[in-house]
Amino acid sequence: MRLQKTKLTAAAITALVFIFSPAPSPAQDNNFRWQEVSREMDTLVFPRAFIDSVTREHLGGAGITRGLRNVRPGPFVNGETLVYDVGWSRFRAGFMILSAERDQATGLIRLGAKAMSSTVVSAFYRIRNHEVSWIDPVGLYPHFFEHHAREGNKYSMDSYIVYDHVNGKLFLQRRRMEEFDIPRFTHDYLSLIYYVRSLPLKPGDTFEANLFTRPRTHPVTFRVHDRRETIRTDAGTFNCLRVELVAGGDSRVFSGRDRIEVWVSDDENRYPVQIRSRAKIGSVNAKLILITK
Repeated sequence: MRLQKTKLTAAAITALVFIFSPAPSPAQDNNFRWQEVSREMDTLVFPRAFIDSVTREHLGGAGITRGLRNVRPGPFVNGETLVYDVGWSRFRAGFMILSAERDQATGLIRLGAKAMSSTVVSAFYRIRNHEVSWIDPVGLYPHFFEHHAREGNKYSMDSYIVYDHVNGKLFLQRRRMEEFDIPRFTHDYLSLIYYVRSLPLKPGDTFEANLFTRPRTHPVTFRVHDRRETIRTDAGTFNCLRVELVAGGDSRVFSGRDRIEVWVSDDENRYPVQIRSRAKIGSVNAKLILITK
């Protein structure tokens, strides 16, 4: 299996993509220090000067357009880090780290997602992937998304996306530059997570958003189940709303046949507490183990 083509790292929705099943105790992989690995992965991201340069190249002198819509952001805009224990079937696969902070220089919100395989899994297939989404602080739509993959012994990929929401365009630099037409406010999976977290979710709600996964944009429907549930994790006990995702069409991340469920804390924080999914990549789980602010 070539994991780079399944986008396991997109963990969140992809990184919204996961099914819960018991994972081994953290004591079974004590040699792994996710904090140290996380700091090492910070070297993968693009410098701010590079981001500004390619943004100007594709958007012209006007640059990014802010405030095209108003969405009341959640408390995450003040800064937070969420750490998840990720399991593949009944085996610990590694960790996922989601982070949010306001960038003082630009005023944008910087979202991050790091996926890292555990010591045991790394002996067979090592994963160190880091993705960043720069989003509008008012509209919570993405301006720039970067993906850095380091998988196995040889696979390496650095790519980026520039969004032009005014003209309905997206510019993807992967192995070559590609241009796509998109609906306004199309999301990457990271910006989508935080957009959903900012909505006033209520039992019975249904709403839609657009998610780009190369080579097309997919409508994603969110259904909030009527019953609240209590979820216990290492990060605490949470009263949660269960949100089910249904993707239209077919994509490399998940298809309309996949079942993806996210338990979101029923409070102002809207923490994604637990994620379960049966998707193309198989049965995967993610469960919140640590919150820092």
